[in-house]
Amino acid sequence: MKVGIIGAGSWGLALSIVFSKNNDAKLWVRRREVIDYIRKYGESPDYLKGVKIPSSVTLVSEPQDLSDRDVVFVVVPSKYLRGTLKEFREVLKGKIVISCTKGLEFETLKFPTEIIIDEIDVSDVGVLSGPSHAEEVALGLPCAITLAMDNLNLAKEIQSSISSESFRVYVWDDIRGVEISGVTKNIIAIAAGVCDGLMLGDNAKASLITRGLHEISRFGIKMGGKFETFFGLSGVGDLIVTCTSRHSRNRGLGERIAKGEKPEEVIKSSKMVAEGYYSTPAIKRLAEINNIEMPIVNEVFSLLYEGKSPFESLRNLMSRSLKIEFYQNF
Repeated sequence: MKVGIIGAGSWGLALSIVFSKNNDAKLWVRRREVIDYIRKYGESPDYLKGVKIPSSVTLVSEPQDLSDRDVVFVVVPSKYLRGTLKEFREVLKGKIVISCTKGLEFETLKFPTEIIIDEIDVSDVGVLSGPSHAEEVALGLPCAITLAMDNLNLAKEIQSSISSESFRVYVWDDIRGVEISGVTKNIIAIAAGVCDGLMLGDNAKASLITRGLHEISRFGIKMGGKFETFFGLSGVGDLIVTCTSRHSRNRGLGERIAKGEKPEEVIKSSKMVAEGYYSTPAIKRLAEINNIEMPIVNEVFSLLYEGKSPFESLRNLMSRSLKIEFYQNF
């Protein structure tokens, strides 16, 4: 299969390495000097240092270079997604486009696949998401992930093409649920990082992850996702790895905030995007519009944007009115 990847950050690079094993893979890189660097040194100047990019990955810098692709994976941070898609509007017309973006557009409260449909007249759209840190995928460590599309027969064709011994793809038909999981787990991971930074212990972190999953699933089901999705790879799987891994940007953001750094300073200090920082206001707003209770999201918002102290947020969560553990219905 002729596969295209838009975006040469850590995840875009990792996917290009994996996909090139069984496919004709082209990676679109915005800056020409980055292509020159990779061709000279065999690795990216900015991401996945020490990981070699195989010659089987074709590096390109013009949108038109992806005009011959069968399927294109868009691996761009949410705040740049719409602008990037505008550059590819004609090139991607009539193609299969798969989102690998885990964010939400604040201005419109639209998910990545909705933005893709807004900007491009695609033949089919989907989302690829799951517990898959780029640092490990690029090294060939085992990983399982979900590809969600409305057309499951088409999803199975892509599944067969991009799967390999180290990269196992499952298919599912709940695009919205998978996207919701990908956005919200980053917010819970920030809170998990706060637990680590405050040294609250394993019990607290396990409790937070569990209640975070409850919060995500309650929100997700009310927003049109399927119950099963939130207990699959793109749901609880991605939540676990993002809340616990040393590779997690969002967990790391929370940990540094707990140790006294300002959120905006942490964001500015890294070339890598912690999507939870940008998604939290949008999810909070969407929850309010739909009258969905999300206490952890609310506290993370206060930490990021209102200067609230981590200990005050902890007190607020622990002193909420006592409840039964499970809602009678969603």
